[in-house]
Amino acid sequence: MKVPFIGLPLLVTLLLNLNVANAHGIAGKRYFPPTISVEDPYAAHEIHTVVGRVPLGGSNNSNVMSSNVMIGGGIEPIDGFGIAIDGLYRNPNVNLTPEANGFDNLYYTIKKELTINDEREFAFTVGVNGQVGGTGGPGVINSTTYAPTVFYAKGFGDLPNAMRLLKPMAVTGVLGYQMSTDQGQPTALNWGFTLQYSFLYLNEHVQPTGWGEPWNSLVAVVEFPLQTCMSGICNGQVTGSVNPGLVWVGPEFNLSAEAVFPVNNQSGRGVGMLFQIHKFFGK
Repeated sequence: MKVPFIGLPLLVTLLLNLNVANAHGIAGKRYFPPTISVEDPYAAHEIHTVVGRVPLGGSNNSNVMSSNVMIGGGIEPIDGFGIAIDGLYRNPNVNLTPEANGFDNLYYTIKKELTINDEREFAFTVGVNGQVGGTGGPGVINSTTYAPTVFYAKGFGDLPNAMRLLKPMAVTGVLGYQMSTDQGQPTALNWGFTLQYSFLYLNEHVQPTGWGEPWNSLVAVVEFPLQTCMSGICNGQVTGSVNPGLVWVGPEFNLSAEAVFPVNNQSGRGVGMLFQIHKFFGK
């Protein structure tokens, strides 16, 4: 793996020397925490690490688990415009030929915020994400993928007071069409989303809970990172998982923990776990 070992330390060094004051993940009174698998619509100066074990997908890996380590980060060189890169190490890695332990191709995300509506707690962003061919371990695919994508987030704080206990709810999601520079690779529809319930929002903007910390700093999350194959022999096949978990929102960083339940046998078997530490540089 060449690019992450060079590019990620440079990105981290740049972030540590930034003096920024841009809020991240805010729309009105709502804070949308970054989740582990489904990208949020905000550009930011940030770094994160994800570790865990997840079921391997594919008919030949029905009972196999993979240990994963991801490190990545993003910068916001222009207000509302973000660039992020991630390096993901898998043990074992079925994306390598022959199968071995090693890195996926480098993941990238480029996005531009279009709308942040404070009154409606709504954010909408467009961008592109994918993988850079040839940047992973030995035997990795050399083609590059790219997926024009929309990213969105909506909080329900604008509901009437008669429905005040639903005000802490929120949804975020992505919808993108994935293609490859290799015309022989299948196309796919990426349609992940999250459901969230913020005890932070409940305590601060709806009614005091009386619970104290750390409970008032938690956001309950269920992620649905899903993909539908749109061509080739896998045409119509849905893969992905349902990931329930919690996010602790701290003053300097966030901590997340999620279980991973595959949606079908093609997505793997067994229950995985993922943990994330996420740090923003700014307010």
